[in-house]
Amino acid sequence: MDQTIAPDAGRQLSRRGLWVRPALMTLGGLAVAVLLAVTGHWVAAVLLAALGLLMGYWTSPLRRGRHMPLAQALDGRDDERAIILWAPGDPLSARLQAAVRGEREDIAWVNVLKDPAASEFAESHGGRGALPLVLVGSTCLRRATVGQFLEAKAEGEERARADAAGPRGGE
Repeated sequence: MDQTIAPDAGRQLSRRGLWVRPALMTLGGLAVAVLLAVTGHWVAAVLLAALGLLMGYWTSPLRRGRHMPLAQALDGRDDERAIILWAPGDPLSARLQAAVRGEREDIAWVNVLKDPAASEFAESHGGRGALPLVLVGSTCLRRATVGQFLEAKAEGEERARADAAGPRGGE
């Protein structure tokens, strides 16, 4: 599966860079909340401040999420199992996590901020701009969307079924 790499694909993974979006969301929400409070709209101010703090946390590296070391995930790499390298604060990673919820045995989530080997692996495939990086068998998807992930997962399961069926007709 050939994909176009986004303009930020060469950006390196840095913890400092992952704090820009959460800081702007939090500060922007709090600034508008202060303006609402000054004008006497206290309920709206409190709600917007809470929303700003929540969005700041959700998009920040503070949010934990699921994690398996890359070496352990690669040991179980096959066509029926997906390995997803992600980073807290990365919007595409958050979108994929929201779409693929719950504990699933067929998906290994690898947080690149927790695992130096995963960070190095991501760097070799395009850095921060390549996240989420999805591996299904020999397929590697950079900046994978939910649709691309589901398509690669289905293709991997089909390959696994074909391999299990073995050769037919005396081949």
